[in-house]
Amino acid sequence: MAEKKMVLVVGLGRFGAALCERLAVLKQYVVAVDRVRARVEALADDVDLTAQLDATDEEALIKVGAREADVAVVAIGENTEASILTTAILRELGVPYVMARAQTALHARVLARVGAHRVIFPERDMGMRVADHFVFPWLSQFSQVPGSELLVGKTAPRKEMVGKSLMDLNFRNEYNAVVLLVDRQGEQFIPRADTIIEATDQLFISGRSDEINEWINSFKEN
Repeated sequence: MAEKKMVLVVGLGRFGAALCERLAVLKQYVVAVDRVRARVEALADDVDLTAQLDATDEEALIKVGAREADVAVVAIGENTEASILTTAILRELGVPYVMARAQTALHARVLARVGAHRVIFPERDMGMRVADHFVFPWLSQFSQVPGSELLVGKTAPRKEMVGKSLMDLNFRNEYNAVVLLVDRQGEQFIPRADTIIEATDQLFISGRSDEINEWINSFKEN
């Protein structure tokens, strides 16, 4: 089980609320705050602590335990000024990791300058992800490594791999990917160079998105 962390979520619109709900399912200690009482009340039974407050009020943030938070997510939507001020306050309070939601490229640059460790664009990123899934349905089996072009996911072996070892295949150079794990009829293990690939194996691999796409398309040719 992942280590339990205290996560402060500021802004409980659709994105912030969904984030809180998922964190609660993952057994994290969640503090959810917003200026709108209805949003706070909607999450009261799902998270550990909720509070109606103005997140640009430093004392109010201190009272809900901002200084003890391991992570803070500033999920404020349209109010860019409040988003920037809140991010700056949380950094001044010493929160170890502050993630902030941006609306525009300029907003993102300012958030970075006031100390946000990571800036995200939920709507943009989700739109791109949905488009990618239309064009590349296999992506549902893969996840992107944050901050890189690498994908990690599960796939079946190609026909020419079956009965050969990773060393025989010169796997890393031939396929521009790395086999991280093998699932063999429910038993998972880290492969060695002499591991023989079987037809029923599921390979957990990592590689660049364009190279993984080439891998998947090759199944149509076999």
